[in-house]
Amino acid sequence: MKRITRLTAALGCVATLALTACATNAGSTPSLGAAPQSRIASIAGPGWIQKDGIVYHIPHYMATREMAARQAKPPPTTFSYYGGVVLTAPHVYLIFWGYDTYGDKKSVQPLMTAYIGAMGGSGHNNIYTQYYEKSGSTTTYITNPSQQLGGTWNDDQHAVPAHPSDAQVAQEAVYGVSHFGYDPNGSYVVATPHNHSTNGFGTQWCAYHSATVSGGNLVSYTNMPYAPDAGSSCGASIIHHPSDEKAIDEGVTIIEGHEEGESVTDPNPGAGWYNYTYGEIGDICAWKNIANDTFGTASYTMQPMFSNATQSCVHTYN
Repeated sequence: MKRITRLTAALGCVATLALTACATNAGSTPSLGAAPQSRIASIAGPGWIQKDGIVYHIPHYMATREMAARQAKPPPTTFSYYGGVVLTAPHVYLIFWGYDTYGDKKSVQPLMTAYIGAMGGSGHNNIYTQYYEKSGSTTTYITNPSQQLGGTWNDDQHAVPAHPSDAQVAQEAVYGVSHFGYDPNGSYVVATPHNHSTNGFGTQWCAYHSATVSGGNLVSYTNMPYAPDAGSSCGASIIHHPSDEKAIDEGVTIIEGHEEGESVTDPNPGAGWYNYTYGEIGDICAWKNIANDTFGTASYTMQPMFSNATQSCVHTYN
């Protein structure tokens, strides 16, 4: 989400790692010939925060249903490439932080694991294959491998605060990198347990993704709170649920699908595929035309994602 109380109007300038000045470049399209930033993280410039011993980027939020409903219907538009890296061979690493300690009464962990395990090769994830990164004269398109679940980890070694700060979530993502190893195409998802979410969850936003640094490398990560705690604000009972999930859990796949797609196409927020009016490719389609999409033999509740090819929100792409 681009505008919520916790952010300032300057959030649109998070792409300044790739642009020289937000004020002079907003609304313009930079040269596609520019080389992308290295996966060796550059943390100079606006948008990066150093706090409590961790460096992380200003998060990019997914709005709640109520917040998203206030946005005007977008006209036909496209998203621009701002010279940064994308996840060309994506993998997702699931970090279930404190789930064993605090429980999982709504069965979020098995649902999220099954969904991530099934999404590879799907028509829905094929939407991202139209997007790419450039390095000099080389263009590399995002792929859609059949197996994208990199691994799962139940971390009960590190205590979960009642309301983890952004810095603490970023630190947990770094612990995940230490556990799984560093994957330059990895999206590291920090799933916080029941009643242990970052402030603002459920009232302003449902999840967010950001970037941090591990060993000098750029790490894309997601703060994924316990979606059922927010009820209908974050997708519970939004439509008739498919047989593979419960009504109370529908927000889990909607939200993680949103954040996963944005992590793939814009892992360092604002430096990949971005639109200064609408944010990232999930934001413009958030909470619109929700449907039960097919992933192999399973079906999960999903939002569409934006397709530059059709200038519209779509559930699949060929």
